[in-house]
Parts: sequence; C-alpha cells; structure tokens
Amino acid sequence: MAMITICGFPCSGKSTRAQQLADFLQAKLADPLCPPHHRARKVVLLNDESLGILKRSYDVDARAEKPARATLFSAVQRNLARDAIVIVDAMNYIKGARYQMYCEAREVGVRTCTLFIATPPDQCKERNSARQGPTAYAPATLDNLISRFEEPNSAARWDAPLVTVAADDPPLDAPTGGAGGEGVEGSEAAQQVWRAITEGELKPPNLATQSVQTSSTSYLTLLDSTSSSLITALLSRQSLSPHSGPTTLTLPPSSSAPRTAAPLRVTLTLNRPVALPQLQRLKRQFVQLHARTAGATEFDDKRIVAMFAQYVEEQMR
Repeated sequence: MAMITICGFPCSGKSTRAQQLADFLQAKLADPLCPPHHRARKVVLLNDESLGILKRSYDVDARAEKPARATLFSAVQRNLARDAIVIVDAMNYIKGARYQMYCEAREVGVRTCTLFIATPPDQCKERNSARQGPTAYAPATLDNLISRFEEPNSAARWDAPLVTVAADDPPLDAPTGGAGGEGVEGSEAAQQVWRAITEGELKPPNLATQSVQTSSTSYLTLLDSTSSSLITALLSRQSLSPHSGPTTLTLPPSSSAPRTAAPLRVTLTLNRPVALPQLQRLKRQFVQLHARTAGATEFDDKRIVAMFAQYVEEQMR
C-alpha cells in the first residue's frame, strides 16, 4: 500500500513520532468508516531497535555503518507489499539511501511519503545528553551525523510528498477536534500523511526501476565501465563549453556489445559544472544501488547509460 520514510537528526524524536503515526494508522485501518480500498493488512514499523542496530554502528570512522544501512534496506525490501504500510523509522540522513528505498517502493507499486521531524540541533544534543548507556550517541558521533544530514526537499521526487513536523507540534495521534469525514482523527500532519498514502499519485515503475533480462556475463563490470564511459564523455563536453540546458553525449558501445552495435546516445540536463570527485561519488552510489540485481534481473548498456544519466540529473538538482 505505502512506504513512509521518517528522517531527522539523531534524538529528534523520530521514534516517538513513528509510534504515534503507527497508532494513528492502525486505528484508521480498523475504523469501520475506512473505505475498503484504503485498507491495508498490516502496519510495519522498522527501526534500529527492532533490527538490532546499535548506536555505536554510527560512530565516526566505524565500518559498521554501511552494514547497518544495508540491514535496514533489506528489511524494507522484505516488508514492502501492496497490502502493507511500512514505516521506516531511521535517520535516513543520506539522500542516496532515501532514493534507493524510493526506487524499491516504485518497483513494488506502492505510494511513498516522507515525514521530516524538524527538531533543532541544540535540542537534539540536550536529549542525547540525558540518555544513558547504549541508548546515547557519543558526542562526536552526534555532531558528525548532524553535519552530514541531507535535509529532504519537496522538489525531489524521492522526498515528495513531504510532511514536516516541528518539535512542539501536537502528537500525530492526537485528535484535532475538527469534523473529519471519517471516525478516526489525528493531527493535521497525520491526516496529510494519510491522504498521501491513500489518495496520492501512484507512480509506475520508471526507467530506473524497470528490470529486464540480459546476457551480460559480468554485470558489475558492465555497470562500472558504462557509467565511467558517461563520466568521461560528460567531462570532455564540459571542458569545451559550460552546461546550459540539455546536452547530448555520444558514448562507445560496451565491450560486450556486438562489433556492429551503434554508439550510445544520452541527453542530460545540467545547469552547472560537475567536478570529477562528485561524479565518481555518484558512480559508486549508483553501482552499489543496482549491483544487488547482478545474477538475477539485469540491465543492458543502453538502460544503464539512461539510468545513470537520470541519477546524475536528480542528484545535482
């Protein structure tokens, strides 16, 4: 049915808001006045505690952070379904990770919504200092995570629709006192989330999420070499003239393609220069995002070029 991604600083109150939202949604689904086509079989709440992810996994220079994020994403993959509402209660501070979950939700065919808990950093630090033992972040870790947080943007498709909740807003499961169309009411923010996951646009799988079978014998190599080829062509064109709208690039076909294969062409729309380190970072994220399909459903070089171009466009907005 839907995936709700919750994001915010550490100790911003995400888990409290997530539980309030889960209680509201469960009551909403159990309400006899809820239309049958809006009913989900279950509400699933995923968080670090339920998945056994420790706070020290996010320590500065800790190697456990990537496996922790992978554990969360795997749980999202397992639970996403058209008859379930999945609440992803985590910092979700990296927009690339939010994009990855967004693509997975579109592939399954469910609606998405982002809930941003906008608590000031100083208040988060006060809450963390009041915690004890393994429930608290190390001060250096907290500062590092706050500085790395990539705030959601309603203009980004993977963050939209975006609902923002301030620290002093009422509980999500608190009745508004207004005359609602259905029996169960919650705060205005909770009602916005409900409308987003029941009435919002249900986006079909796009180029970045459609899978096709190919005969590639080394998919990881194909991902890496094809995206590297686009970077080379983009930097070459950029050195000749600045970007000013749509730019068409011509790339050689992959080494696995037939000798008679035509060159690959792709159009990007970038309005500012992109540095090589930025492109290399985006390539690493892109390859990691799609490498999980290796050996099962894979893409050919034309699809990879188009997907990587789209990914660069979205990340550079």
